[in-house]
Amino acid sequence: MRRAATTILTAALLLPALTGCAMNACPAIGYVSVLTVDAGAYGDDVWVQLCVPGGCSVGPDGQETPSTDPTVPFVGEEPGEFLFLAVPDAVTAHVFAADGTLLAENEHDITWTHSTAQCGGPSTTPPLVLEP
Repeated sequence: MRRAATTILTAALLLPALTGCAMNACPAIGYVSVLTVDAGAYGDDVWVQLCVPGGCSVGPDGQETPSTDPTVPFVGEEPGEFLFLAVPDAVTAHVFAADGTLLAENEHDITWTHSTAQCGGPSTTPPLVLEP
């Protein structure tokens, strides 16, 4: 009987500690980071494609690079918005005219600000402005 009482007491003392850890644990989710690209200097009817070593976002022909690399960007819902599951240090921006002609191809370093929240959060960066 004494052993059972010790086990119950030990469990009663550990339960709040374990519950506190569980309540402060971060959920196993990822964050989507956004990079906005402004290519307005090239005109209104251009297509921007971003590439990283692992692949590229959708091009003007609708083709995308099949990749499992989380730094490969996805085109967002807003014009000039690119979504990342993992943030790259640099991107290569391709600017295409409406007819698919390549107007520019330049590499850009990206400086991200990473979340300092307990459970993290999306990284942020100022807009990338593309100029001829």
